[in-house]
Amino acid sequence: MMNIEKELARRLMDEGNAEGRLEGYNREINFYETVASGNSRALEERLKSFGANQVLGKLSSNALQNRKYHAVILAALVSRFCIEQGMEISVAYTLSDIYIELIDNASSGEEVRQLQMDLLRHYCRKMNELTKSKVVSRHIVVAIDYIRSHIQDNLTVESIADSLSLNSSYLSKLFKQEMGITLSRYIRDQKITVACNMLRHLDESSLTVANYLGFSSQSHFIQVFKKTTGMTPEEYRRKNYHQSWMNGDSDKGEK
Repeated sequence: MMNIEKELARRLMDEGNAEGRLEGYNREINFYETVASGNSRALEERLKSFGANQVLGKLSSNALQNRKYHAVILAALVSRFCIEQGMEISVAYTLSDIYIELIDNASSGEEVRQLQMDLLRHYCRKMNELTKSKVVSRHIVVAIDYIRSHIQDNLTVESIADSLSLNSSYLSKLFKQEMGITLSRYIRDQKITVACNMLRHLDESSLTVANYLGFSSQSHFIQVFKKTTGMTPEEYRRKNYHQSWMNGDSDKGEK
């Protein structure tokens, strides 16, 4: 029988490049976050290089089986990220089961890759529809799409209204009627949701997160973050780092 601890130590010594692994992990998490955000445009950009020069960890000596194992892991993680963002548990898990069965029956590595891309698009589309199902008018649907696609910008009611060729007062009133919160509050909440996900899963500093999300300064980001969550970004990270999908399934139910 294999000595697991001994094998772990040997493989860690063989790998050596911990920094490269961390970079790959961060890219992976960003990928899952893009899907869970429902941002189809950003996903399509990422899919252009999906699988290119990808180095997969060895889970099987059989190359096709190895790719299948990694595809199953992808399906499991994407489903959990989408559940965190509001997808119904039964829908997320059943969709995952369907794709895992298709992956299991795939006969080539390229077929597995195409199934992975289909899976990512399918989850992303459902997350996009989940948000849109709460609204009625086309203007609000387009406004939400714009916010999600430009979450890194310094978004304002005026800039969104301009992009839609609408009067800002009209858009604000319509948004409040249909969404139940102000447009400014929605923008803030969306940015803080992305910030929380980054702090949970990545090692980026609060300054990097603030810059990424288009805040005017790190201090402004910290102020808004604390007002929204009751914690500073660093307090939130200490409490939640790597916890959401690894240890946080107890309140979501288990498959």
